[in-house]
Amino acid sequence: MRPVRIPGSKSVTNRALLLAALAPGESRLRGGLEAEDTRWMCEALGNLGCDVSADSGQWSLRGGHRPQTGTPLWLGASGTTLRFLLPWLALTATGPVRLEGDPRLFERPLGPLLDPLLALGARWASDAAGAWLHPCPEPPRRLAWDIDASLSSQFLTGLALTAAALPETSLLTWNQVASASYLELTNQWLRRFGCEADLQETHWRIPGNSLRAQDLELPGDWSGAAAFLAAAAVTGRSLRLGPLDPEDAQGDRAMVDILRAAGCQASWVGPQELQVSGRLQRGLDADLTNCPDLGPVLAALAALAPGPSELRGLHTLPLKECDRLDASADLVRWLGGEAQILGDHTLRIRPGTPSRDRRPFDPRNDHRMAFAAAVGGLREGGDLLTPHCVAKTFPTFWEVWRHMVAC
Repeated sequence: MRPVRIPGSKSVTNRALLLAALAPGESRLRGGLEAEDTRWMCEALGNLGCDVSADSGQWSLRGGHRPQTGTPLWLGASGTTLRFLLPWLALTATGPVRLEGDPRLFERPLGPLLDPLLALGARWASDAAGAWLHPCPEPPRRLAWDIDASLSSQFLTGLALTAAALPETSLLTWNQVASASYLELTNQWLRRFGCEADLQETHWRIPGNSLRAQDLELPGDWSGAAAFLAAAAVTGRSLRLGPLDPEDAQGDRAMVDILRAAGCQASWVGPQELQVSGRLQRGLDADLTNCPDLGPVLAALAALAPGPSELRGLHTLPLKECDRLDASADLVRWLGGEAQILGDHTLRIRPGTPSRDRRPFDPRNDHRMAFAAAVGGLREGGDLLTPHCVAKTFPTFWEVWRHMVAC
């Protein structure tokens, strides 16, 4: 059985690219994701003066310099690129920089990330097409700030990545954080670049001037693997997937335990190869607070399950590339099921039978909604609008998907 090959992780690749730009010396990264999100990050780093070369998922970056501004940065729809770059630019750039991207990008929350940057002297002026960022008059020596991270852990990640390149130790604190598993992921990669950061439940101590250039292999994407894991649960077929790291801090690794709890089998058959098999035996009952990106795929899976399901911890989904909570409920109904949204955080689902003359499903130009629709289509078929939106994180998704279905 030939394994389904999973691309590199977007979350890891964009963290590693920025860390390589911050670390003095030349870093080499292998096995990363080649997609729109990482291309926008890579192009932005190049326009900021980093010496970047890329070839087939491998990058060489020479970092350790202040960002040189002058060229407008196009960030597409990449929330990680915007939120990770903002602190570096605001705190250390040599001059003002123009940021542009898809309209939805600048509609997503930024206030809690901008607060400490503006307090240190940066200026932010947004308009219909993007924003101007004017950096602090002088780079700070450290950061000490209490962050409202209840809407996104990316605010903390962006600050922590830049803090590791400042001269002195920084301290970030918070009361609530959304998707805390992504802080573990950031901490893991700070350490792999030489920074002995100390992450606790409500604070993060980041030693300054601690990054070192590295030669690293990047892991496969658990988020990209989720649709294929769901496919095994829908069809009952045995699938092998890789490369996936069983020790990786990516929150979407929880997909394996969610499927096991619903009656599927999963086991490691190689160092980075996972085998899954068996149909769902019951509905899903899952708290996705630390892995909300699984919400759309699990909603599609729940619409095909043998019983009712409840997905909780979805309060950040309306703030993603589209309102994924509403879109997931729409997908369930498109698949013939009943979907009930409770508050802004819970989705209750009852499976059903779709009508024969239903409209094509609109993924709202969101890659994760397209992945979820693919899962639903395994049993019920149907047409999909804008299938190309998968290019954001998995450009070869449909090719890999068709090969899996045909085998």
